[in-house]
Amino acid sequence: MKRYEKESLLKNFFVFFSLLEILLVLLFTELYRTERREYRQALFQTMQVCSYTLECEQFGFDFVPKESGKPNTLYGEEELYSYFRIPKSDKFYIKISYPKKSLQADMQKIFSGLLVKFVLATLLLLLLALFFTFYSLRPIRKALHLNDEFVKDILHDFNTPVASMVLNLRMFKKECGENVYAQRISHSIDTLLFLQNNLKNFLYHSPAQSREVDIALLARERMELMANAYPRIDFSFVQEDALLKVTQPELLARIFDNILSNAAKYNRSGGSVEVKVSGETVAVKDTGKGIENVDKAMQRYYKEQERGLGIGLHIVKKLVTELGIGMQIASQKDKGTTVVFDFRNLPEKRA
Repeated sequence: MKRYEKESLLKNFFVFFSLLEILLVLLFTELYRTERREYRQALFQTMQVCSYTLECEQFGFDFVPKESGKPNTLYGEEELYSYFRIPKSDKFYIKISYPKKSLQADMQKIFSGLLVKFVLATLLLLLLALFFTFYSLRPIRKALHLNDEFVKDILHDFNTPVASMVLNLRMFKKECGENVYAQRISHSIDTLLFLQNNLKNFLYHSPAQSREVDIALLARERMELMANAYPRIDFSFVQEDALLKVTQPELLARIFDNILSNAAKYNRSGGSVEVKVSGETVAVKDTGKGIENVDKAMQRYYKEQERGLGIGLHIVKKLVTELGIGMQIASQKDKGTTVVFDFRNLPEKRA
């Protein structure tokens, strides 16, 4: 079971079980009050019988003035007692009481009996919640499985054209030698293989391992790859400080690729992209069209231009959150955008 399936299972189970358990608590609370009330009423009826026979060892007897209270009425919480009339007596009532210790013992017995039933009912609800959770998630898991199988088939079909491109590129280099066009094709193939490997890791639930990364070097490498794809954009790299952190380089490379791609794709003709490493931050600044609504730009499928799918910044936002990287975006329409990544929260050495 994959991580998101486990998360969905736990959340659904928690909701099902919590709702059922709340209802069960309310039910047993009311049941305890009912049994307690019925017990007190039964005890009072026993007192009435004992007022005639005076042969009940569990009760205490005493004579009290009539001013002490009303007859045939049950009093007390911790100790129950009641007054009853005495034939041919105008001044006294007989007081029959049930000791505090005996009452507490009886209440504890009632509570213990209900507690056992409550625990058994909770176990039953636990099984029911698990059943309903798995039952409700079954269609979703089936759909996700079909989706995974579809993506796996697509990945398999990618192998043939990618292998063909690699083979033809080698033949091209042999005949024409190394040139800028061959380099661009080679970088594009490497990017395809890189993305394909990331997708395989996701499908087979084998996440990338964290290790110490020279973030400045990685940013420069990704920028140079992007510069080969966009020769009409002026790319520049400025490094003021070293930046070594423990993180997942594969995911970080995807972050840089998405931001640099947007910076180049939505730039003006002859525009520029600057990557600057300063302190514990990496800033990517472009002279492009800018973003009108930065907050909405993080939403999936939101786009302000006709080009693209509107998922690049959404992916970046998701990845920086997963890696614990801070991100700020400042943009002006028709003037450009600056994206600053803050790595101060990442460890410098692997624990």
